[in-house]
Amino acid sequence: MNHGRQTAPTCLNIRLRDGSVLAGDHYRSRQNTGRGIVVIRTPYDRRAYQAQAGAWQAQGHDVLVQDVRGRYGSTGPWLPYSAEGRDGAETARFLKREGLLNGALILAGASYDAHCALEAARCLEADGGQVPAAAVIAMVPALGLFETARNPDGTARLRDRIGWWHMHGFTAESRPPLAPVEIDHRCQEADALGVRHAMPANIYGAHAPAQWDRLWEATKLDLEARYSSCQTPLLVVSGHRDFFAHEALELAEAWAAGRTGFLTGPWGHRLAAGLDPATAATLRRHGGLMAKIQDYLEGADRSPFTREFTESLDGAASWEPSDRTRLRAAINPPVPAECEEPS
Repeated sequence: MNHGRQTAPTCLNIRLRDGSVLAGDHYRSRQNTGRGIVVIRTPYDRRAYQAQAGAWQAQGHDVLVQDVRGRYGSTGPWLPYSAEGRDGAETARFLKREGLLNGALILAGASYDAHCALEAARCLEADGGQVPAAAVIAMVPALGLFETARNPDGTARLRDRIGWWHMHGFTAESRPPLAPVEIDHRCQEADALGVRHAMPANIYGAHAPAQWDRLWEATKLDLEARYSSCQTPLLVVSGHRDFFAHEALELAEAWAAGRTGFLTGPWGHRLAAGLDPATAATLRRHGGLMAKIQDYLEGADRSPFTREFTESLDGAASWEPSDRTRLRAAINPPVPAECEEPS
């Protein structure tokens, strides 16, 4: 289904109750399908999301891509994993108040953006459901401080976290990535002198050591306590090679006591963009991930399901029913994180 070419966005800035202003790009569908608005909140620069917004527009959705607090065009302090629930919920209430929902509210995102979507849905439900979300689409979710800093066995994802926090953790706009040799040096210093020496204040600012300590002092989220009572329909999209695959399965089983949809396949944290050309072409012939997402959004039956994209030796491919217990057992040892990639 294609509902016309992408339209240029208009500026939609939202002033929060505390005075912070969240910058957003509002894309309207060319046809008034009433299919609702997809809200994507990100620390990775809303202006880089034109292609993603266009994919949603092509399905007949309006889209709001918003910079999170303290990043790019948005004001306020940037402290990762601290304010996304309440800021996302306030954004949703603004959209309803201004008559901009145009149908259902869909909260979506990948990596950190998925955290934003999940937390907004949780806060909206806790607020009494006055602005209910129709669905959450959480792709390769980066769930929290502990969950991004440590592998499921508790060992540190030090190299990846040095790369991410260097780029995205301390400033309003992302820095260029560290060279691999510099990351090697930082890891060696952390091993010899302690982890806090990996983010020196003379480079990242006086506030950086405390934020870096906050990451490593964080405790594991109790996903069942946090999300089991949530009733907003949730589709989790993971990947065999995603370094957060274990956490994605835990989320799918915790949210609404496991009454969720779960998709996975032979990709990593970059989803289809990280596939080899042949596999990517095969996935496109099946409509890509967007086709399965739209099936979920349009489906009247929200029974729990698990589907795995598989490709046989003869080149045939399909979405096959799968089992979450088997998938968990099949997760390989921790996948080296791509520290230059958003997560």
